[in-house]
Amino acid sequence: MAVSEKSKFYKVGLLWKRIRHGLFLFTLRNSLTRIGLDIAPYYWYKEVRNGSDAPEIRDSFKDYKLCYIGLDEIGIMNNIMGLTTKELERNLSRGQLCIGLRRENEIAALLFVDLNDIVFKERLFKIRDKEGYLLNVYTFQAYRGKNLATYLRYHCFELLEKQGIDELYSIVSYFNTSSLKVNKKLNAQKLKLYLHIGLFKRYRWNFLLRNFSGIDTDCE
Repeated sequence: MAVSEKSKFYKVGLLWKRIRHGLFLFTLRNSLTRIGLDIAPYYWYKEVRNGSDAPEIRDSFKDYKLCYIGLDEIGIMNNIMGLTTKELERNLSRGQLCIGLRRENEIAALLFVDLNDIVFKERLFKIRDKEGYLLNVYTFQAYRGKNLATYLRYHCFELLEKQGIDELYSIVSYFNTSSLKVNKKLNAQKLKLYLHIGLFKRYRWNFLLRNFSGIDTDCE
């Protein structure tokens, strides 16, 4: 599968699409980090299995199959998320899972699930037994607009339960309106709202702005 995501024209087009789809603040925040100012409010979510009606794939082809993506195929994501094939392989080797949607011989969309504790913006989030952390949901350009990411997030539990994982958590930027809409559609549960402020990669502050769950757990 030709990965057009790596071209310069794709990256320019992606910037425009983000702004057009209400992600101006998300894009601006990412730009400010390049000059040393990192203002990052974000939600800590709990994914809810069967929390909504099963999403439908908007495609005349319905032969998508849920599968694990292994070391032999993970190179398709080389440098797309800022990680090299070697780094991706290392993550899988230490237990990270990659679940994908495949149509015929092509990978259309995928996501990663980490089973280890997560450090995000210098805050530690504990991942316990039978839990996982959902990250980096990605749909390839040729398959965008077909609702695959939502479909994959909903159905990934079918494979994860075979690994003994029955609870998933995730982090979503306050400014990432697209991901927030998907979470709302899937009825994912907001647990906490945090704010991270970083200055020139030297000074960092972390704040808990709101605890939706009323339970002081999941992080340190």
